[in-house]
Amino acid sequence: MGIARELNHEGITSAKVYLAVGLPITWVSRQREDFRKYMLQKESVDFKYEDKLYSVRIVGCSVFPQGYAAVVPYLKDMVGLNMLADIGNGTVNIMKISNRKPITTQSYTEKMGVNQCVKAASNAIMNKLSVTIDETIIQNMIRYGKADIDSEYAEVLRLAISEYADGIFSLLRKYEYDPKMMRLYITGGGGKLVQNFGTYEHDRVTIIEDICASAKGYEEFAVAQLKKEGK
Repeated sequence: MGIARELNHEGITSAKVYLAVGLPITWVSRQREDFRKYMLQKESVDFKYEDKLYSVRIVGCSVFPQGYAAVVPYLKDMVGLNMLADIGNGTVNIMKISNRKPITTQSYTEKMGVNQCVKAASNAIMNKLSVTIDETIIQNMIRYGKADIDSEYAEVLRLAISEYADGIFSLLRKYEYDPKMMRLYITGGGGKLVQNFGTYEHDRVTIIEDICASAKGYEEFAVAQLKKEGK
C-alpha cells in the first residue's frame, strides 16, 4: 500500500524501488539483516491497489533506527546532552544523544506504546461507568485533547490518558532523564498524547508533530548511503 501511494503520487505504476525502513533502536543491531532479507524476499511484485495495477521491482533495502531518523532536522541544535523518546503504538524507544551523536550504549526499548494507553482508558470507562467505548473515541481524545462525548465520560478518559502521560515521564526518569540537564525530543504517535495531556517544561521539550518525520529521515539516510556507494 505504501509503495502504491508513493507511485501514485508520482503518477506512475511501474518502478524500481529501493526500500528505506526502520526498526526500534535496540533491535537494529541484532535484527537488521534478518529484517532486510525479509523485505527483499520478493524481487518482483505485481499487485492491484485501489483499482490500479502496479508492477514493482525491489532493488535494495536499508534498515535504520526508528526515532533517531525523525530528529535529523534537529541535530544541529543538539549540543550537549539530549534525550529522544519515540512513542509508537506498541513500544517506546529511548536514546540519549550527545553533541549530535547517538549514544548506542544508552538506548532502550520498552513495551509501553500508545496502544497500552488506549486499553487502559477503555478499561477505566468499563470499570467506572460500566460501558464499552469505541477505540476511535479514545484515539480522538488522544489526538485532539477532546471528543464529542458526555462530560462524565470525557473526564474519565482525560484522567486515564493523563496517568499514562505521567507514566511516560516516569519511564524516562528511570533512564536518567533530567529536564534541567538535557533537552527532550518526542516523536511518534504518542507525541500528541504528551502534548495534550503531559506535564512538562515546554521550553525544554520539543514534540515533533510530523507523522512522516521518521520516513523522511530514512529517505535522507538512504540517499546519502547510496551516493556514498556511487549508486
